[in-house]
Amino acid sequence: MTTKIWIGAMTALSVLYLGLMLQRGLVLILDPNWLVKTLGLALLLLPMFAFWAIAREIGFGLASEKVARKMPEESFEQLGLELRPSGKATKESASRAFEVVSAMVETQPNWQNWFLLGVVYEANGDRSRARSAIRKAIELERAEVS
Repeated sequence: MTTKIWIGAMTALSVLYLGLMLQRGLVLILDPNWLVKTLGLALLLLPMFAFWAIAREIGFGLASEKVARKMPEESFEQLGLELRPSGKATKESASRAFEVVSAMVETQPNWQNWFLLGVVYEANGDRSRARSAIRKAIELERAEVS
């Protein structure tokens, strides 16, 4: 719950900052100098991109949380990840879990196995592949529901 509070606070601060950038961009566009107008236009485009990126990340987080709640607890236990006191998985257990889960995805490519593959990629420190696998799990879960 505290994570959601921090995400909300950081999003609110980002929106405030981006709103101020939009306001400053409009002021610069009203200047007669064409170079200043160009900078003002850039300040208008940057917040639009930032709003899109923030919305996309929040959407990914909410969708992955929804899919994670649907996963049975036993699925995570079957990975056999040994955790350090910090909560991170040991390299050896993450490697073993990767072998098991990648074989599961090859034989039965359902959304649950793709989600587990994302968890194992994250345990191995490969965040980009973890996010790709979880996106695939979300896509498969949505297709199954509809």
